Amino acid sequence: MTPDPARHWLSYPVHRGDPEGFRPKPLDEFAADARPALDAGDAFDHRTTRGSRDIVSISVQRAGVIAALLDELALRLRPGVEAGPIQADGELSLLARELADDMYRWASPE
Repeated sequence: MTPDPARHWLSYPVHRGDPEGFRPKPLDEFAADARPALDAGDAFDHRTTRGSRDIVSISVQRAGVIAALLDELALRLRPGVEAGPIQADGELSLLARELADDMYRWASPE
């Protein structure tokens, strides 16, 4: 089955364990799978200052989810990729917004 960019994650399929091999991963399924990973790690561990740069430390789980979202975005932004309107329940958008809001909070001067 070919992934539908309007409904499926493009950066990796999911193995079904049968002769047909892989199936496309729905966008909503990625969001549901990511929530427990985010809950398992701290949002941001701490902020330190070295010289003139602030450094923010995040959990491995949070970094993995952010990396997966960026991989997906990179694929979707390639020339010629057409997704059309996204057909999902909005959980993936909400997840990305929450991660961005956390990062903006930590990136803002105190």
